[in-house]
Amino acid sequence: MSEHVNIEKLASVLNSTSQQGKGNFARMLWQNQPADVQMELMPLLNEEARLAINTASSEPS
Repeated sequence: MSEHVNIEKLASVLNSTSQQGKGNFARMLWQNQPADVQMELMPLLNEEARLAINTASSEPS
């Protein structure tokens, strides 16, 4: 990873924004993360965040 990412803080942002109904913002944050960061984040995400992310991965680019 070329830059340091605070995984816990990013997970907290993803979780809270998705709980607030801001799925588009959560998807944007998720899509801007490299694959290695996404792998570290996934176990820390709540159900709402996972649903928002799954929606993003099932939509065409």
